[in-house]
Amino acid sequence: MIEPEQKPSDAWGRISKALSRSWEQARARWAQIPSSIRPFVLASLGVGVVGLSMFFVGLLLLLRAARPAGPAPLTGAPAAPGGSIPIRLRVKAVTLDVVPLAVREGNWPVPRGRGDLAYWMEGTFVNLVLGLPDRPETRRLVEGLQEGDVLEVEMSAGPVLRFQVSGKQQVRPEDTTLLSQRRPGLTLLLVGGEPRWAVTASPLLEPSVSLLAMGRVPLGLSVQVGPIRLTARNVELRWSGPGIPGDFVGVVIRFELIHTGNEPLAMESFEMSLADAAGRRYQPTSLEGVPIPSGRIAPGGTVEGQVAFLIPRNSVEGVLIWRFNPLPGRGAPAEIELELPRPTPTPAPETRLQIQVQSARWLPEERVLIVQGGIGNSGEQPVALEATEVELIGPGGQPAPLIEASPALPWMIPAGRNLGFELRFTLPAPGPATLRIGQARFQIR
Repeated sequence: MIEPEQKPSDAWGRISKALSRSWEQARARWAQIPSSIRPFVLASLGVGVVGLSMFFVGLLLLLRAARPAGPAPLTGAPAAPGGSIPIRLRVKAVTLDVVPLAVREGNWPVPRGRGDLAYWMEGTFVNLVLGLPDRPETRRLVEGLQEGDVLEVEMSAGPVLRFQVSGKQQVRPEDTTLLSQRRPGLTLLLVGGEPRWAVTASPLLEPSVSLLAMGRVPLGLSVQVGPIRLTARNVELRWSGPGIPGDFVGVVIRFELIHTGNEPLAMESFEMSLADAAGRRYQPTSLEGVPIPSGRIAPGGTVEGQVAFLIPRNSVEGVLIWRFNPLPGRGAPAEIELELPRPTPTPAPETRLQIQVQSARWLPEERVLIVQGGIGNSGEQPVALEATEVELIGPGGQPAPLIEASPALPWMIPAGRNLGFELRFTLPAPGPATLRIGQARFQIR
């Protein structure tokens, strides 16, 4: 049986009648409530309405907080402070803009058409992962990188991050171990061709300005001074030679400069001064084979050079400080400690003597020991031997009196000359004895 469809007007009429009956019943029940407790009923009703409203508001906030989360970041990757992301990559003299690129379904689709862009793998902050499309210019750039080269990454809201190349290897496309976020650093990938190169770089820790100002950077440590990466290799002292006065010493510092900036620099304008332990300063000078540094350094260029100074001989003691600043008056200079090599000590004149004992005989009737020998002076100055420098220790450990020396003491041995001698000591009985002449000692039996 098919029931006829009821018209909307009939349904509305029934609803109106039901509401009227409910209202009449509510009025009848309200009339039965004593007037003295009606305010409490109204207050309870109000509290109920407020509580219901708060319930719906809390439910709404909970639903808004439970929105579906975005793509999960890579394991161990913290959020970038202040939303800072890489925007530029500098490799030697080449600057590339950086474009964020997300991983999609396990793949990282680096485009192959642009050789002037680098792509940042979104979510990598501890170990920044940047990709370069495999093009001739980018391949030459990557394959030309060597251990120790500096890479710079400019962040959108922060300082320029500097990294030093620590390794380069060929990898397979499915190898993801280099993308780990457990170590800080930078990974640069050449994506799309064969062989596929991966360059790893470690954070480059810069000495603080306060450390540089205190002059505590040791010889051999690379430091960044403005746009120049400086390494003082070694220091040499020249005690004599052309252009070195007799009371001065030449100090030659060998160094390496790497220009990491964007504008050419003239070395003539660099500050290169030397300070001794007393704070006196000396400017570069020209010595044989060591001109005053000059010339221009182009961005990305490297210069291996040397600079010379003349300082008084009495200022060589202690540690010298080499101040270097490619932009004098702008920024803090680097101050390199120079522990100067000491000259080979000049032997004492008496060490130039060659002493020989040719014979020793004891005369029983006189109870005298006679020693004969010779002394040669191979030095460049005369040497004197005093009487106190010649003695004989007898068998009992007591000194034996010197009766006579021929020639008479003291002896003067001219440079390059020889001297024959004879010594007579009182010795009551024969036995082991020790003869000392200057620094030489002889056992006599």
